[in-house]
Amino acid sequence: MDFNEHTGLNILGFRAGRFVIELEVGAQHHNRYGTVHAGVLFTMLDTAMSRAFFDTLPVEQNAGVTLEMKINYLKTTVSGQLTAYGVLVNTTRRTAFVEGHIKNESGDLVAKATATMMRVDL
Repeated sequence: MDFNEHTGLNILGFRAGRFVIELEVGAQHHNRYGTVHAGVLFTMLDTAMSRAFFDTLPVEQNAGVTLEMKINYLKTTVSGQLTAYGVLVNTTRRTAFVEGHIKNESGDLVAKATATMMRVDL
């Protein structure tokens, strides 16, 4: 079982130019206050944004790392489904600038982020 499966992420792939991930929130995703842990939201965004870049590369080149990421947490969530979207904004030969956001079932913005990714050779 890989990390995404362990976390419960449902990887949907590209939809309308955005990389989409869903998560059905459970008690295992909560912090001590009963809301979704910030690390879960970070994981969702990092995964959606990195896949928005790396999954556009040829298979032999689609490995990389997140160089930096900035996230804003905007709304707490207790239950329901969360959907993360990653969008490739700009690329160079080895790096990319990506944006992402998470919405809850009501369409409210829960978190948003930007990041710089870098392709690496394995």
